[in-house]
Amino acid sequence: MLLCPTVSPQDVAAAASRLAEQGVGTIDTPMSGGPQRAREGSISLMVAGEGAVVQRNLPLLKHPSSRLFLVGTRPRDGARTKLVNNLLAAANLAAAAEALALAQRLGLDAAATLAVIEESSRHNWIASDRARRLVAGNTTALARMTLLAKDSALALAVAQDVGVDNTGLPVGTSAAAPFAAALQDGLADEDGSALFRRALWRLSPPSAAAAP
Repeated sequence: MLLCPTVSPQDVAAAASRLAEQGVGTIDTPMSGGPQRAREGSISLMVAGEGAVVQRNLPLLKHPSSRLFLVGTRPRDGARTKLVNNLLAAANLAAAAEALALAQRLGLDAAATLAVIEESSRHNWIASDRARRLVAGNTTALARMTLLAKDSALALAVAQDVGVDNTGLPVGTSAAAPFAAALQDGLADEDGSALFRRALWRLSPPSAAAAP
């Protein structure tokens, strides 16, 4: 059984245990890359499972994926890896949204600023992808706000399970906050790049337009 959604490691472990009782092996294999790469068959898979089970299913795993990362032998290690990855993705996207909003507030051209960032501070995939679309005014929801809101919250919950509270992850905690706030603002179904609009509103003078 392949478990591909991004859920809590505890849920993965519980499902694997129930399947093992029925003689069914489990491969914990969350994916990364978004809907477009999924359609292209070029997603990345974080694979965790018993070695023989993984080997038997390699042809199936390679079909939708351009890269396989073998991250562990325990079902739940894939989920843990995905949550660590997505907490960093949330931090990257939240920081990019604020930086570009500040650029625009300073009267700079956001597209020109983004070009500088990509060649100096250096870009990361999620921030660059979302930032290019938001600068172009493309609000199509390719990855809804709910996804990183859920995943960043799950990552902090997993940390708490091993005794790491929010003070131990100050950047991750700060990164999760704007996504949670965006849900409260009614932006759950919008693309993650809508953080840019929220950041612009926060940086606007008091007389500016109302919050999203």
